[in-house]
Amino acid sequence: RDQRDAAPPVPQRVKRILLIQLDHFGDAVLTTSILPTLRRRFPEAAVDVLAAPWNWEVFAASRFVARIHISRRNRFHRGASWLWPLGLLYWSWKLRGKGYDLAIDVRGDFVNAVLMWAAGIPSRLGWGCAGGGFLLTHSAPFQPGRHEVSSRHALLTTIGARPTSDDVPNVAPTPDAEQYVSYLLGEFRGGGRPLLVFHVGAGTRAKSWPTEHWRELLGRVVLEQDARVILVGSEADRETAEEITQGMFWPGVMDWTGRLNVAQLTALARRCSLFIGGDSGPAHLAAAAGAKVVSLFSGTNSAEQWKPWGDRVTVLSQPVTCSPCYSNSCRLREHLCMQGLLPARVAEAVDTALHGRSTPVAPHFLKFPIRSERRGGQT
Repeated sequence: RDQRDAAPPVPQRVKRILLIQLDHFGDAVLTTSILPTLRRRFPEAAVDVLAAPWNWEVFAASRFVARIHISRRNRFHRGASWLWPLGLLYWSWKLRGKGYDLAIDVRGDFVNAVLMWAAGIPSRLGWGCAGGGFLLTHSAPFQPGRHEVSSRHALLTTIGARPTSDDVPNVAPTPDAEQYVSYLLGEFRGGGRPLLVFHVGAGTRAKSWPTEHWRELLGRVVLEQDARVILVGSEADRETAEEITQGMFWPGVMDWTGRLNVAQLTALARRCSLFIGGDSGPAHLAAAAGAKVVSLFSGTNSAEQWKPWGDRVTVLSQPVTCSPCYSNSCRLREHLCMQGLLPARVAEAVDTALHGRSTPVAPHFLKFPIRSERRGGQT
């Protein structure tokens, strides 16, 4: 049936809204674009978020979010993922009777549709494309290939909301995070030299740029741009950073992998001259914070659908016939989409982003001179 015609209207006075976001970090950043839209549509409503341990900080600093529930066991958990049915039962029971008038699932997930229905929430909005449409009271037709921010906006129009061009992903650092990053940067003064941030991690192996490419790019920007560079990532990315620097001292380069939480990374992104990273959450975060971003896209997803939002974003990719593959690891030994995205091309994009121009790059990279000196956890 056409639920847009047959669905009961959303109550005029919605007092409590539940927004479900249990998937990836970058998806959560994109979802912040609908929070001001919901506030205008339902000015008296409190918006709560059911989030995951890896994305809840995205919503924590938002003035539009009243409360955050954290689901530690859901089907996106990379550990004991088989426990997610218990998490579904728990949250269906936990949220029942909490007075939610409206629940929204921006992903279009069958499990989320079951959760909203089982929790007894009267108005349930989502995409019906994953088989859960019969459990929803309001849904919209999903348009493949459309950018995810535009899709979220389209979903809200189903309940009478009117998104504007100002409703974009937005993440702000906390004052404590600003102070901490100022402290860290205090020992890394540059005298006007550009500050570049390299996010060297990736959500999957298929999205990972080779460490030797990162190393060559690092040498290029230090030599050609006289840049200061900070390597960032999770605790798990420390090994990658170590491989990039080969455990040696690089002038003007700092390894901050594993040292920053979401708010602190946002504060750093706001201060940097340019943020460079793959198709992963931190690149979305940096764009939402207002930074210039160069995003290195693999062939995993469609860049038009999943690239960071904004006009300060440059997306680089190497076209391959197998894209999009939606795989966590490349089935080809050569990993052409990432191996073929050469550092020289990225260096040109960096030059353009920093100076609004592009200068010729050397066809071969002469190894950057480094001296053998180890400095504990920093390089």
